[in-house]
Amino acid sequence: MNTIPGDIEMRAGEADVIPADEFEVPEISQDSRETVGDYTVPDPKMVMRRVNVYYGEKQAIREVSLDMGTNEVLAMIGPSGCGKSTFLRCLNRMNDTIPACRVTGELLLDGENIYGKGVDEVLLRARVGMVFQKPNPFPKSVFENVAYGPRLHGLAKDATELEEIVVTSLKKAALWNEVKDILEQPGTGLSGGQQQRLCIARAISINPEVILMDEPCSALDPISTAKIEELMDELREQYSIGIVTHSMQQAARVSQRTAYFHLGDLIEVGETDQMFTAPRHPLTEAYITGRFG
Repeated sequence: MNTIPGDIEMRAGEADVIPADEFEVPEISQDSRETVGDYTVPDPKMVMRRVNVYYGEKQAIREVSLDMGTNEVLAMIGPSGCGKSTFLRCLNRMNDTIPACRVTGELLLDGENIYGKGVDEVLLRARVGMVFQKPNPFPKSVFENVAYGPRLHGLAKDATELEEIVVTSLKKAALWNEVKDILEQPGTGLSGGQQQRLCIARAISINPEVILMDEPCSALDPISTAKIEELMDELREQYSIGIVTHSMQQAARVSQRTAYFHLGDLIEVGETDQMFTAPRHPLTEAYITGRFG
């Protein structure tokens, strides 16, 4: 996994002593909203072009174009309220559950428009799984939490095949050894970190192609966070992963590419190492060095 460079840590520490009144966040003019960096990849799993999101009359995302590569972790960072979670929820149409929300633009999964007519949102969310900020296991047993999706989608022919899916999913989520003797106990009785890995097992049990994670470690302790990060690195071999994180250190550790959002605009995107050592946009540099955020 990637590590955050020492010089960035030093610069971030130095930035902490800059008085707030000595640094002003620059305004973004209409002419400077074009994304810095190459937002395309040679082998995209998802392609998003000129995406706009509105909540009623308020525009939350403006003309965002971005690719998510096959078998990569794409980190989305930025200050609170910048639109990164709103954009993430577009990728499996979770924003459809908000009546006032409207999405425009082109969003493709393997070349197919996920907002096209006739697209089944339930089947789409089976292909593009979601792990939320707060662990949300069902009030069922550990086994039933993981078995729910495969049973709903008819992925198992019989009880034996269903059990194989559950065991495989728990192993992929690095949870099997911790729960193999308590499969019939409630999933809500697990620790926070175990619950989050149970939710990841539940997401991958239905064979998704993409996994979205919205600040999956923000409610977890450092040890649980480390386990989730190690898991992301392993899952990348089989899935494309999009993660929203408030932790720049986490983005540096787990991702191959990073996208920086600011007030609804995608300011800069690039290889993670480059973004954290040589950001090209002044807003990106100001955020990474801790001058605001």
